[in-house]
Amino acid sequence: MSEGIYISIKPKPMDKIVKKIKNYEFRNYIPKEKFKFLYVYVPLPECQLKYVIEVGKIVKYPEKLQEYGDGNLEFNEGKKTNMPIKYLKCKN
Repeated sequence: MSEGIYISIKPKPMDKIVKKIKNYEFRNYIPKEKFKFLYVYVPLPECQLKYVIEVGKIVKYPEKLQEYGDGNLEFNEGKKTNMPIKYLKCKN
């Protein structure tokens, strides 16, 4: 298991994560090796590696997301087929 991977998340979606409005990260590609953390780079205007997010289960459609959050309903209805990664804890 890898300790973590680096990703870039724009400021507005990152703000939703911090406020717990968004509880899954939807990605087209998931690394083959399991990982425990997302190291998040926030691009312009911040331009910094700013957050470490502990992650949980990766869900694959047709599994359903049980929680409410930004993008979850679209995934459950099959409108968004990206694989969601569950956020557990976010620290900056």
